[in-house]
Amino acid sequence: MRSTARLLKNHFLLIAILFLSLAGLQESLAKGSEKENILGPQSKQAIGEQHVLILAVRFPDVEPRFPINRIRKKVVRGLDKYVKEQSYGLTWVKADFRGWITLPDPIRKYKVSPYNFKVDRTRVKKLIEDSMTAVEKEVNFSQYQHIIVIPCAFTTPGKGYGMMCYCANPGMLSGVRKNIRYVPMESEGGKTFQDGVCVATENAHLGMFAHDFFHALGGIYQNKRLIP
Repeated sequence: MRSTARLLKNHFLLIAILFLSLAGLQESLAKGSEKENILGPQSKQAIGEQHVLILAVRFPDVEPRFPINRIRKKVVRGLDKYVKEQSYGLTWVKADFRGWITLPDPIRKYKVSPYNFKVDRTRVKKLIEDSMTAVEKEVNFSQYQHIIVIPCAFTTPGKGYGMMCYCANPGMLSGVRKNIRYVPMESEGGKTFQDGVCVATENAHLGMFAHDFFHALGGIYQNKRLIP
C-alpha cells in the first residue's frame, strides 16, 4: 500500500510539473507574439548579401573636393561595416565601385531643391539615367539589387548639387506621401533598372548614406516604405 501511495504521489507530482511547464511555454509564446506585433512587418529583401553598384559621378564644370579614394573608403568599407553592425550580421554590402564618371551636362541641369517636396523629379531621373548611360557598355544592371549615385560636388542645402542625400527609389521619383512605387530607370541604350536607388553627395557623412540606403533596402509594404 505504501508503495502504491508513493507511486500515486510521484505521478501527481509529475503531472503538476508538466502542467507548470506547459503554462510557462504558453506564456513565453504569448510574449513572443506580442514582440512580433510590436516590431510590425519586417523586410525579407533586406536580409543577406546586397549587390550594390556605386557610381561616383562628376560634372564637367565642377571639380570634386574629396579624393576618389576617400569616397571609396567611406561608401565601400564604411557602409558595409555599418550595415553589418546595425543588422547584427544579417546583412552586408558587396559593392562594385566605379568613378569618376563624367556626366554630359553642367551641374545646373541636375541641381535639385534642398526641400523634399520641391524636388524636380525629372532632374533626379536625369542624374540616374545619365549615370547609367555612362557605364551601360560595361555593366549588367540586372546583377545588382541597388544603385548608389554620388554627385562629386561639395554640397550644402541649396548649394552645390542642392541636396546632400535622398532615396530616389522608392522615394523621390514617385513621392513618399501616396502611390509610392519603384520607378523604372532606362539608359540611353535601353538598359533598365527598377530597384533601389539612392543619391548622396561626396561630403555626405556615413550616417546619411546609411539612412537613405536603408530606405532602398527595406522596400515597400502596403504602400509605405518599411523604413520610415
